[in-house]
Amino acid sequence: MITSKMKVLGIDTSSAVGSIGIIEDESVIAEYSLNVVESHSARLMLAIDDVLKRAGLKIQEIDAFAVTTGPGSFTGLRIGMSTVKGFCYALKKPIVGVVTLDVLAYNLKYADKLICPILDARKQEVYSAIYRGGLKLVRQTDYLCAKIESILAQLTEPTIFVGDGVNRYREVIIQNLKELAIIAEPPFGFCRGAVVALLGYERLANGESDDYFSITPFYIRKSEAEVRMEGNQTFRKRKKSSIIRNN
Repeated sequence: MITSKMKVLGIDTSSAVGSIGIIEDESVIAEYSLNVVESHSARLMLAIDDVLKRAGLKIQEIDAFAVTTGPGSFTGLRIGMSTVKGFCYALKKPIVGVVTLDVLAYNLKYADKLICPILDARKQEVYSAIYRGGLKLVRQTDYLCAKIESILAQLTEPTIFVGDGVNRYREVIIQNLKELAIIAEPPFGFCRGAVVALLGYERLANGESDDYFSITPFYIRKSEAEVRMEGNQTFRKRKKSSIIRNN
C-alpha cells in the first residue's frame, strides 16, 4: 500500500559489493555502497546506520523495506534477508523482495535495446534473463540458469550485457554475437540499493508485498548445501532399504 511521501529502504547483499539505498516516493535521498571482503553481516548494520544518518532519518521512519532475493551469493542473500525480516517484524512494516537480475537490467532501462544481465552461477553456467529497454523495462524470458551459449543463441539483435559474469564470458559473447554484443561499463554491473528500493516501491504501488515469515532467497538453482543434503538423504534411504531387504 502506498502512502504519501513513502520512504523505502533497499538492501542488496547478493555479491561482494553490498549496497543500501533510501528513496522517498521515487526520489533517491541517500545511498551507500561498500566493497565487502569479509562477511556482509560484519558491516551491514553499520552501513544501514550510516545511510540513515545521511538521510536524516531514524529506522522507525522507514515505511517499507526492499531486499534482493537472488540469484547471487547464497550466504549473502541469507544475511540480507534475515536482516530485513528482523526490521519488518520488529517495526511491523512491509517487506518486498526484488530479483537481482531485474535490478541489473533496471540500471540500463532507458536503453532502447535488449538487455541481458549475466551472473556467474559456476559449473559453467550463468544466471540470466533477457529484457527490452526503452520507456518501460519488459522482461522477455523466464529467469534462467543455463550455459552461456544457450542464452546467446536466443539473441539476434544488438544486446547490452551487464553483470559480474560478463568479464568471465566476454570472449564467448563477442565471438558468438560479434557486432551485436555491447558490453556495459563496470559501474552498471552491480546492484544499487536505491534501485532495489525503487523496484520495491513499484511493487508496493501495484498492491504487492511479501510475507516476512515465508519469503525466501530465490536461488533458481539449488545451493551446494541443499544438493549435498538431498544426496545424503537419498543415500540413507537406499542404505535403509538395503538393510530391510537383507533382513
